[in-house]
Amino acid sequence: MAFLPMLPIYVRERFGIAEEHEAARWAGLIYGIAPLTAALLGPLWGSIGDRHGRKAMALRAILGITVVAALMPFATTPIELLLLRALQGALAGYVAPAMSLVSASAPADRQGRVIARLQVALALGLLAGPALGSEIAVQFGRPAVFWATSLLSAFALVPLVLFAREDRSALRAAGSGRIGMGRDLRELFATRSVLALLVILFLMRFGLQMADAFVALFVDALGPLDWVAAHATSRAHAVDRTTALVFVIHALAQVFLAGWWGLFGDRFGPLRGLALIALGLGLATLGAGFAASIRGFVGCRIVAAVFTAGATSLSYAALSKRIAPQGRSVAFASLQSCMQFGMFAGPLTGGLLAEWTGLRGTLFLAGSAILGSAIAMHLVRRREAAS
Repeated sequence: MAFLPMLPIYVRERFGIAEEHEAARWAGLIYGIAPLTAALLGPLWGSIGDRHGRKAMALRAILGITVVAALMPFATTPIELLLLRALQGALAGYVAPAMSLVSASAPADRQGRVIARLQVALALGLLAGPALGSEIAVQFGRPAVFWATSLLSAFALVPLVLFAREDRSALRAAGSGRIGMGRDLRELFATRSVLALLVILFLMRFGLQMADAFVALFVDALGPLDWVAAHATSRAHAVDRTTALVFVIHALAQVFLAGWWGLFGDRFGPLRGLALIALGLGLATLGAGFAASIRGFVGCRIVAAVFTAGATSLSYAALSKRIAPQGRSVAFASLQSCMQFGMFAGPLTGGLLAEWTGLRGTLFLAGSAILGSAIAMHLVRRREAAS
């Protein structure tokens, strides 16, 4: 997360793209291509993980980030950076194996809280990453942020290798070397509520990532916060710090509220909690589209952060209640793939839409998509209750 929030501005500056809509289009493609390739390969990695171990899949993912992030500053054209981001997505995708690894032995009535703890750990990275990236950029230049990301990812391999333990008795039989991804997916999708949930979570992530991808461009257009600019060395530095602040706010919300959302999901049901999250997040995103000042925009993002804090953990908890333990990796990888398809389609659609409606149009579409997912979650809950 040190480089990702600043990626749209890096693309514009690194490749000399002057037109706002062209910068948004390239930023959307480069931002979103990694989630696309990760989504395409996620079920394959998940199927392998169910048979050969989730720890190995987590190691593979983090090593992929380490290597590819170090290569990104050497890209001399947008196409080269696009290809590197595609490779990063194909090799990475560490959230699903991490979720599978830590939740496999947790009892059913504690899934929300266990996954929420991991979400807090992820949020701490989100908290430090953007702030670290903005300061490294002003001190050493934007390329150094990618190398810092690579170095920190390399450090992350050490505790995983030394301390992570896995109950291999919960793995599927490896068979005669066959991966069996098709069979795993057929078993997963045989439950209609699971298939419906995956589609709904794609829609929610589509809207969420469409809003997140262009935060830096919104901040640049509206101007940085006054009190941030007063302590910055330049306008660009103030824009970077304000953008980082928006993401830091989201991380703080996850640190302090992810556990509460996990408790809410365990008590009232994770899908009910998700519907409430989507309702609040959709309204806050629409509000940001109407914001006429940077204060109004940041205020709406603060409200959105309160609801976003529980989105990921309750998504995994809702799916966990509807699957068998031995299919956890492929199920979580499929969920991650659906969310990553949303992470690809959201920025791409927003980048294309910005040419016709401007950046505000992306927020209006994003908010509408998230509200649509809230309605769909309510309908799924009603259908399950009736059956």
